[in-house]
Amino acid sequence: MSLYETKMRENPPRKIFASRHGYKSPSKRQSGNSTKPSHSPSQLPQAAMAASLVSIPVPVRFILLLLLAMAGTRAAPASETVKQICAEATSGGAHADLEPFCVASLQAAPGSDGADARGLAAIATNLTLANYTAAVATIKELQRRGGWSAAQRGALATCRQRYIEALNVVHSAVHALAAGRFRDYAADMGVVGKAATDCEDAFGAANAGGGPSPLWKVDQDAVNLTTVAALIVRSLK
Repeated sequence: MSLYETKMRENPPRKIFASRHGYKSPSKRQSGNSTKPSHSPSQLPQAAMAASLVSIPVPVRFILLLLLAMAGTRAAPASETVKQICAEATSGGAHADLEPFCVASLQAAPGSDGADARGLAAIATNLTLANYTAAVATIKELQRRGGWSAAQRGALATCRQRYIEALNVVHSAVHALAAGRFRDYAADMGVVGKAATDCEDAFGAANAGGGPSPLWKVDQDAVNLTTVAALIVRSLK
């Protein structure tokens, strides 16, 4: 059983259904004499945060802004909070070189200016969701284009499967972050990041005779963004 299958068995992804008032979890049809469930004040912020994080389909603007950030585009100076949080999250260890990537990615996202550490953690998670959604679209386009060897077609299929599975786990991470379960969030994001490394490994085997992976940049950005999101959450007090 793969790590993805184990994780999804432990935390099965929730289906999100559209309604006039946004997205909601499936529930039994209420009868005419049923009453609306009550929510305590402590539950409302968590529910609101989860709703703001989970949005399907992912807004196109998030994907476009993320791609601009990856290309080094700077639409506006980064806020001092973004700089401070990125510096603290990536300081020490093997991730100090991710600070510029962290700043460039977060500053491109709406709402990052003036957001606190937890708000930036939510934004980083949303960007991860957008990034992985864009990765699946890229893989589908490569498959449609054709011209690959049998081994490369197998690698593309593996990459597509891993990224789709990872998207399901991102939703588990979203709810863990909203509930303040940071340890569960870290475990989920570890699984999410492994999708990109599995994809690279698949092409490493397919291109044993030489040649780079056509998804190298996609996989690199996915690993970096997932790592940044996890580091920011780890830095939360």
